Amino acid sequence: MSNSIEILKIYNESFRANKYSNEPFRMIGLIDVSIEYIYGIEKVTLAFFRSSGTNSGKIKGLWYPIVGIKTMTGEFTEFTEYLNFVLTNTTRMGIADEGWLAKSLFFASEYINESRIRGFSSGIYYESLLEIGKTLRDLYEKDKFQILSTLDAEKLNSILTSKEIYKDNKHTQRENFEKFIEDIFNEVNMMDAENEVESKGIEKT
Repeated sequence: MSNSIEILKIYNESFRANKYSNEPFRMIGLIDVSIEYIYGIEKVTLAFFRSSGTNSGKIKGLWYPIVGIKTMTGEFTEFTEYLNFVLTNTTRMGIADEGWLAKSLFFASEYINESRIRGFSSGIYYESLLEIGKTLRDLYEKDKFQILSTLDAEKLNSILTSKEIYKDNKHTQRENFEKFIEDIFNEVNMMDAENEVESKGIEKT
């Protein structure tokens, strides 16, 4: 069972972004939120990208969560040890090209409720992540965001895995972000295992 309860608050004023690619046109951005953990409520920075709506049934203009951005083609070695482990185990063949937006974790489960929009996980964070995605869409369309002078893959990854302890927090950004990713990864594995048992008609003990 997950130790986290939910994302409690979105800090709209913290939304900052920059252009990532021209064709297809994509923006990447960062937003601060409050998450309730078993050890308390902490402010955490999360990363999202604006979909061009060109593939995989993504909705144009909606912002989708990512774990980071691949900086080297091949295996996952450029993130933290834990994030490398998660991405290796949720990405096809455990490899990706340089520049790939690491979103596989949020699409990972094979057993998605058809009424849900794919790309926002399939567990306790689904509603909150989708709400953030819609909020960022609205803020972006109203030009209510900060434009960062530089926001490339290295910069985005470094912010997500920073060892900085934000004001009023007790844990580093890295610790809080990894715990958030761990919750989602554990739920994906649990849901896949449960649904596989049910699909095979095996009685659970």
